[in-house]
Amino acid sequence: MKRLLIITLMLCALVNNVMAQRITHNFQNVSMSDALKYIQQQTTKHKIVFIYNELEDFKVTTSVHNKSVPEAIKQLIGFYPIRMTQSGNNEIYVECTHKSNRHLTGKVVDEKGLPLEFADVRLLNPSDSSYITGGVTNASGVFVIPLDKSQVIAKFSYIGYKPVYKLCSRENVGTIQLEIEATQLGEVTVKGERIFTQV
Repeated sequence: MKRLLIITLMLCALVNNVMAQRITHNFQNVSMSDALKYIQQQTTKHKIVFIYNELEDFKVTTSVHNKSVPEAIKQLIGFYPIRMTQSGNNEIYVECTHKSNRHLTGKVVDEKGLPLEFADVRLLNPSDSSYITGGVTNASGVFVIPLDKSQVIAKFSYIGYKPVYKLCSRENVGTIQLEIEATQLGEVTVKGERIFTQV
């Protein structure tokens, strides 16, 4: 009986430890650095290694539900230019793939001021409009794009909305509001013949 009790307690501890390694949390417009610190506090199995200042500008809005630590981090990263690598000793390295001291940041909203998720942001060269780099907005409509140039043309677009172009020399472009594209349809006449069948 004593042996059965010890085995049961060991199994409970094992199950509890495994369950503790699952992440469930609602992140609302927090920095990537703070989100990674939160995940680190929830796990004893993994060590998350990152440079705080490198990821501070990247904002996260997402709901993580019952994910492993690597799965949760991948969800946080989303479309940001951030890479996650794992080592064999349960260390997870998170780093920005475009190293830059400057970041172009802002928010894209619709006509009602609601955030547009996955809006396309392209940075173009002012001299010839060639493509430099780009990114997309998160669930809060926020974007962060590493930038080496002092001045760029930013093109903001979303399906069904008029694109907006803005010459940017500051790092924060503020809120960009897109308007719905009005599409004019020509007049259509449908002609056909009615076929009668007799049974």
